[in-house]
Amino acid sequence: MLFSFENPHRQYLRCRRNKRNTLNALRFEARCEENLLALREGLVTRTYAPSRSVCFFAPGPKLRKIFAADFCDRVVHYVLVDHLERIWEPLFIHDSYACRPGKGAHAAVRRLQTFIRQASANGTRRAWYLQLDIRNYFLSIDCDILFAQVAARLAGDGDALWLAKVLIYHDCTELYLYRGPRGAYDRVPPHKTLFGAPKTKGLPIGNLNSQFFANVYLNGFDHFVKHTLKYRHYLRYCDDFVLLSPERGQLIDWHERIAAYLRDALALEVNTKRTRLRPVSDGIDFVGYFVRREYLLVRRRVVSQLKVKLREYQTDLVREGRNVRCCRFDGERLDTLFATLCSYLSHSRMASTYTLWRTLWERHPWLGQYFDFDPDARKLVRTYKAPRGFRRAVQQYRYYRWRFRGDVLLFQVGRFFEFYDTRDISIAQLLGLAPLGDNSRDARYGFPVRLVGRCLRTLLRTGRSVALVLESKRYLTGVQVRLPACRFELVEKGRCSGISDSPG
Repeated sequence: MLFSFENPHRQYLRCRRNKRNTLNALRFEARCEENLLALREGLVTRTYAPSRSVCFFAPGPKLRKIFAADFCDRVVHYVLVDHLERIWEPLFIHDSYACRPGKGAHAAVRRLQTFIRQASANGTRRAWYLQLDIRNYFLSIDCDILFAQVAARLAGDGDALWLAKVLIYHDCTELYLYRGPRGAYDRVPPHKTLFGAPKTKGLPIGNLNSQFFANVYLNGFDHFVKHTLKYRHYLRYCDDFVLLSPERGQLIDWHERIAAYLRDALALEVNTKRTRLRPVSDGIDFVGYFVRREYLLVRRRVVSQLKVKLREYQTDLVREGRNVRCCRFDGERLDTLFATLCSYLSHSRMASTYTLWRTLWERHPWLGQYFDFDPDARKLVRTYKAPRGFRRAVQQYRYYRWRFRGDVLLFQVGRFFEFYDTRDISIAQLLGLAPLGDNSRDARYGFPVRLVGRCLRTLLRTGRSVALVLESKRYLTGVQVRLPACRFELVEKGRCSGISDSPG
């Protein structure tokens, strides 16, 4: 049953994936059974109403106003969409790729490349493409038309029809919490937000049900193109769609008929500023890629955004002094950088980007302080975290000594910095350190933490690079976790030197 306890509970488990550490998810989970029972009671008695949304702005590539539903409402979205997908998935055409199981941007790009080969007879004849976009699509969706489409398929399914009506006609602008800069409101034109839309127009960007209903709204249009225009070289990703043909005049005729259908049947307008009618040999800019028959490239704007982010991270992590460069090891910031790089690597993996990533790595040598990168496999490995399983401080020391080989390693143990290797004799002599007596850690030399500044200046004056490894407050396998804090080197070396790739 749609509103049985098992179904909301199952959808709750799906909803909390990758969201379990958020405040709303934790608050819901703290009283999970009670919240699920209350939610089911509201659905069964039809007293459920969506609660307050969180409104914020997504800064790029376009400034968009996002309405994020409360976690409890997201569970309801999953309940409804899971039920409706079983009805509409057999009705959707194969070449609709947005927000559908087994689809996505990568599948859309591969399909488009296949269409280019077919329309151009594998490059032996000239072919054209028509790329269209709907103006303010989510804000232009007519709720009355959408509900009529949904109601036509849910006749006899009263619970699903009632819930669909509640979510379709819910106005997020009546109750919301705003988070963001105060001046952001003035930078968004009124016609670009739900605040400027009529009451029966628009769906909030950011909700699962909005993404699904966006596909439902254009499903009739998809069938119009496939079955009335009778041409199979058509695909759509949300409101961005492409048609291909070896005849330019045919695409011009299709453009007029498509614009008329969208206007008359769905109350939508084609965005003339983003309409393109060009030869496929020029390449097609689609869902983040530049698509050609033989290969793919990453969109230039995507690369520019990555370069901007790398400059921001470099400003945060690398400090340039008059004589010394300091590379900081901020674990939280580096984890965010790692996630950012992995995201771009995943996006670019299917494109021809070997030279791009090799060039980026060469122009940002400071990245080598924190990551090992294989440009052939486009694989990234974090090197700023020591492996788990060390049971003694000397094992941690030896790992960091290998990781920062060529540097002087200042390794904190309690209130001292200690050296464990016979190769550190020259460093000890330079710092004027006397050998330590027998101790349980097998430390050979050491000096108090309070003298670290003086010792660091002495080492830098002699042209040595220094890696500073400090204690944390965490313990693993009985030994305190130690993490790199920063690495110092003279500016005269010209750049941050890289770190070794493997222990072998």
